[in-house]
Amino acid sequence: MLRIREIDIIEEKSELLYKADFTQESLERDFEISGGTWTAKDGVVVGYMKEDGGGLIYSRKHYLGDIMLDFYGKALPPYDNDINFTFCANGWDHAKGEPFDSYVGGLQGWWLGKSGIEKYPLSSNVDALAVFKEFDKTKEYHIQTGRVGKRLFLFVDGELIVELADNNPIEKYGRVGLGVYASKIQFRDFKVFKPYTVPFNTSYEDLRKE
Repeated sequence: MLRIREIDIIEEKSELLYKADFTQESLERDFEISGGTWTAKDGVVVGYMKEDGGGLIYSRKHYLGDIMLDFYGKALPPYDNDINFTFCANGWDHAKGEPFDSYVGGLQGWWLGKSGIEKYPLSSNVDALAVFKEFDKTKEYHIQTGRVGKRLFLFVDGELIVELADNNPIEKYGRVGLGVYASKIQFRDFKVFKPYTVPFNTSYEDLRKE
């Protein structure tokens, strides 16, 4: 169970919408590569972007409504930054060199080891960043992230790292994907869920009884 403000996400009851097997054939069939070099084999995809810029892959299909991505990511040496993702996306604006409307987030990014989620266009001023103090560049991380209603969330290894509200959430678009930014990242077990949720209402009195 994943708990955010006033909402519990029940993982075992959530509907699986897509699971990547990550062969080179399925990567090119199911995803648009907007930047960087991406290779897939035996259920693992590796993204690489040498320059100081972003490279994202976007699902060709839109998954509208509440969404949760569930996957594992690991930085590959000598890189130690930007295990990235996107959801509720409308793809890449090649003219501007940045994402169209979307949420983009990641682990160990923003040049200063921050983790979080931001909304494009950036003029929307919807973002939240935190320092994930125990980041280990040799470790593979389990990432669960997405949107339920107006609430955006990022869990790492079952721990809530960032939560924020967008009072004007992106509902028109639903592409999902993975990304790198001046990094080389290995991803596996990429799944897309429609999260099953139940309200979480409590009081301090009730919590003290637990």
